[in-house]
Amino acid sequence: MEISNNEGLRLQEVRRFMGLDLMAHPELQEIVGLAAELCEKPLAFLTMLDEQTNWLQVAAGIKVEAVPRATSFCRYTIEQDEVMVVSDATRDSRFQDNPYVVSDQGVQFYAGVPLVLQNGLKLGTLCVLDQKPGSLTPLQAKGLLVLSKQATLVLELQMSQTLLEQQVAETLVKNELLRKISFMQSHEIRHPLTNILGLVDLVKEGQLGVDDEWIDMLVDEAHILDGKINEVVTDSLGINDFRYLRNQKMVEEIEDYAILILDEKGNVENWNKGAEVLKGYKAKEIIGRNFSIFYTEEDKRSHRPQELIKGAIREGRARDTGWRVRKDGTRFWGSTVITAMHGYNGEVIGFTKVTRDLSGVLLEE
Repeated sequence: MEISNNEGLRLQEVRRFMGLDLMAHPELQEIVGLAAELCEKPLAFLTMLDEQTNWLQVAAGIKVEAVPRATSFCRYTIEQDEVMVVSDATRDSRFQDNPYVVSDQGVQFYAGVPLVLQNGLKLGTLCVLDQKPGSLTPLQAKGLLVLSKQATLVLELQMSQTLLEQQVAETLVKNELLRKISFMQSHEIRHPLTNILGLVDLVKEGQLGVDDEWIDMLVDEAHILDGKINEVVTDSLGINDFRYLRNQKMVEEIEDYAILILDEKGNVENWNKGAEVLKGYKAKEIIGRNFSIFYTEEDKRSHRPQELIKGAIREGRARDTGWRVRKDGTRFWGSTVITAMHGYNGEVIGFTKVTRDLSGVLLEE
C-alpha cells in the first residue's frame, strides 16, 4: 500500500495527540457510543494509527487497546476522505486472509471515516464493526461522517486547552524563577556597577586622572558588568522559556479557536486572534469586560455564565455548548471549555476559556 508523502507529518500529529487522556473524555465516549447506536452495530472505535499500531483510543462494545496496523481496516480508511464501507470482509480480497476476519468470531462488516485535522492531516478513524455482513443507509453514512468531524473538533479543542494550561503553568514557574534570580544575583550586578561609579567619582573629585590605566580599569569593570547581566538574562530566559514564547505566539495566532484568559471574576484579561475573528471585538474593546457579554439574554437571566465559573472552580473544568453572541448581535453555535487556574497555594487565580464555532457542523446536520 502506498504511503502518503505527508506520512511523516501525520505521525508527528499522532504522537502529539496520543499524549492526551482521551479515555477520560466524556464527549468522545458519547460520540463513539452514538456512532454504534446510529449505525446499529455492536462495536465502535476512535483510533489513531502510528507506524506499527492501530491504537483504539476510545471503544464501545469491547475492551481492546491496540491491533497491528498491518492487519487493521483503518489503514485503508486514512487514505480516503469519505466513508469506507466493507460490507462483507470475507469476500474482499484485502481482508480474506486477515486473522481478525477468519477467526470464529471474526469481523465481517466495517465502516470507517478518517479523523481529519484542520491542517488536513489524518490522525486515525471513527469506525463501526460487526461480526456479520451488513451495510449503511445514506443517512447512517452521513451521520458517521458528521460524528467524525465532531470528534475531531473535540480532539483539537482538547489539544488547544492542554497547550494553554501548559503555558499558564510555565508562566507561573518563570515568574517565580525570575524573582529568585533577581534576589540572588542583584548583588553580583551591584558590585561591578559600584566600582564603575566609584572610579567616575574619583575623577570628578580630582583624586584620579583620566589616563590609560583609568580607562583600562573602567573597561574591565564594564565587561564584568556586561557579563553578569548576560548571565542573569541567560538564567532567566533559558531554552524552555524560548519554547514558551514560541507556544505563546502560536496560541495568539490561532484563528480556529477563541482563546481567552479570565481573572477570578470572569473578566477578560487577554485573548487571541481567533477570539477577535469569532466574536468581532478588538482586544481593546473587550479586555476588562466580563465574559458574560458573549452569552444570550436568556443565558444571562438564568445566570449561566456564573454557573460555569462555579462549576470550573468546583470541578476544575466546565464544558458548555450553546448559542453565543457576536459584537454585531449575530449568533453562532459554540462549544466552550472553561478551566480554573490555580496559584501556588491552590487558590483560583483565574480561568482559561476556549471556544470553537460549531455552526458549520450544525448546518451539515
